[in-house]
Amino acid sequence: MNKTAEELDSRNCASESLTNALISITMKFNFIFIITVVLISYCFTWLAIQALWKHNIFSNSTRLILIVCLLNSVVHQTTMLETRITQAYRSVVYDSEPCKLLFRSSDCVFELYLYYPTGYFSTYSVFSLTFDRLISHYKSRYYHMHQYFIATSLLVLQLLLTMFSFYIVFYGVSLAGYVPMCNFRPELTVYYGAINNVRTGVMVSCIIVTMFVYYVCVKSEKQIQKCSYSPGERYSAYENVTTSQSICISIVLQFSCIMISSFGSNLLIHITSKTTVSEEVFYAIVSFLPGVTYANLCLPLVIYFKTKLTTRNRKNRIAVMTSMYGDAGEHIDRLKRSWE
Repeated sequence: MNKTAEELDSRNCASESLTNALISITMKFNFIFIITVVLISYCFTWLAIQALWKHNIFSNSTRLILIVCLLNSVVHQTTMLETRITQAYRSVVYDSEPCKLLFRSSDCVFELYLYYPTGYFSTYSVFSLTFDRLISHYKSRYYHMHQYFIATSLLVLQLLLTMFSFYIVFYGVSLAGYVPMCNFRPELTVYYGAINNVRTGVMVSCIIVTMFVYYVCVKSEKQIQKCSYSPGERYSAYENVTTSQSICISIVLQFSCIMISSFGSNLLIHITSKTTVSEEVFYAIVSFLPGVTYANLCLPLVIYFKTKLTTRNRKNRIAVMTSMYGDAGEHIDRLKRSWE
């Protein structure tokens, strides 16, 4: 163990400002707030998985990717739940003992090895979903013939990106020092910021690509609706638009959540370096910025409500088509006239 690690391990007592932050009313409110977010995410994750399983709004490839991402989010949210409960317990039991408030980083191995990989996996889900949309549009025939192979391949790549990021950040890093919560990274993780920048770049690139694919899908669907009488071709175009729109919304929301967390933390660090912001204020604000936790709530919300909306719209369209025109020939003639 080097000198820096030894120094960090010697600082086992929380400062007065940090102690005040950890036992404050604000932190207790934050505990209730984060627990509520996690519990709501559990409910909507279950509803979203049911929606994906029972309805064919999304393609089989997209559904498989989304289900795996939802299951991963459950693990991440559960890790967040456990770390907040243990922190709240210590803040109550050891509120007058600053030297027992903090967690030794080496005692948080279980949490670290779940929280960060699942967080990276959630972030890199945008990579899989974006390429899923690209392949579905530009290699449509191949995509529909090999959906499960494509989904599995993209998930493997997503996992490799996750493992690579985790390896860069944590490999060979001494888990020295003490942290306020077990999901806080050890101080000696020097590449943490660099990997965050890579994640941000990946998400921005995926947003741009997904928006482009959505735009192209909308144009393509309008053209097909005018020129094609094939129900299969028309439905495939409609499915591409619906799925691309949902994925685009999901990626933008996930990016927004993570950027609020990243930008907020960096801004606080910048302000702290320029002015005398106390640890109490710093940790009180940072505790409200777990971006991936919020992103893991947004994903099932988008899936569930988008599925309900699309199902309702589909039923309305079918009802209009079947109620207004009793004769199939008359309906086809009308479609021909409207497409001229």
